[in-house]
Amino acid sequence: MSQTVVHPSSTATQAATDLLLHLRLINACEQQRCLDLFAEHFPFSAAMASCESLHIHVKVDDTSDLPADQLDAAGCKLDYAKEGFVKYHFPGGVNLIFSSIVIAQDELAESCENRRQRPFVDHIGIDLRDESASTKTTFHQVPAIASRLGWEEVPQGQEGTGVHCCHVEVSEKHWVFPCGDAAQPHIPMEFAFGKLKVNDVAGGCDIRPMSPSRLASMGDAAPTCDQ
Repeated sequence: MSQTVVHPSSTATQAATDLLLHLRLINACEQQRCLDLFAEHFPFSAAMASCESLHIHVKVDDTSDLPADQLDAAGCKLDYAKEGFVKYHFPGGVNLIFSSIVIAQDELAESCENRRQRPFVDHIGIDLRDESASTKTTFHQVPAIASRLGWEEVPQGQEGTGVHCCHVEVSEKHWVFPCGDAAQPHIPMEFAFGKLKVNDVAGGCDIRPMSPSRLASMGDAAPTCDQ
């Protein structure tokens, strides 16, 4: 018997971000960027129509300080936890991820003087788990759409090695960096294609890349993803 896939809705995303806003883990501008995914003219609406889940990844100072009791009372179910990384399932196909470990190339460039104040939304993920030809086509259209918008894009996993994050992996990712006339704040978007494969034995972390323009502006001081 096949399992019914529940696609994330604006209602569920509103409820999840209302919770994060109440807990002071995101701000109102970040909430609006999450809700913009459901706007009529969202340029990646085809990907939204095919996605199985969304995830909102929030950077915090210390995951051990998360209001676990309040998250639990709001219906969040703990899916995975290790030191510095916690993932919750929120009702309606929305996942909430919190990290204090390094998960992005931007963090490798931080110092005590320029460290970004936590909490903030590091990225919003659109999870395309269905591996059908139509969904794969939608996924591969992401770079062209980003290019037409004047937004930046970085691929991961095109070599067939998969993309690894903590205890899971997917086949490929496209990272899109809104810029230009896009609404503030410019939160990166992750488009992940393929079934979520859990590996309880070995892990890894292909960290979120930095936007190409920022990477270029740093010159020789730019950090590498394998640092």
